[in-house]
Parts: sequence; C-alpha cells; structure tokens
Amino acid sequence: MDNIVSEVLFSIYVIIMIITSIVYLRQLEKARKHRALTAFERTMYILIQVGYLLFAASLLIFVFT
Repeated sequence: MDNIVSEVLFSIYVIIMIITSIVYLRQLEKARKHRALTAFERTMYILIQVGYLLFAASLLIFVFT
C-alpha cells in the first residue's frame, strides 16, 4: 500500500515538474527574442533542456529494459 502511494506521489511530482519547466522554458524563449538572457536565465534555459534529454533517456531505458 505504501509503495503504491509513493509511486502515485512521484508520478504527480514528475507531471508537475514537466509542466512547470515547459511554462518557464516558453517564458525564457520569449524573453530571449526581446533581450539577451542574464547568466541565471541562460543557465536555467540550458539545464531545462538537458533535463528533458535525461528524462527522455531514462524513460527509454525504463521501457526497453
């Protein structure tokens, strides 16, 4: 029972993180069109994209193993 609850909570966490990172990435892309990004914004832009790649890779590994 505890394992199922923790898996559901983790799934909700992942969904929320993906949605919020998509929204923030879109905001950074709009800001990049109007002005140069600050160092923090540029770092976040890169980290979100790397996070997407790592998430996709981990998902593929999970599915095919």
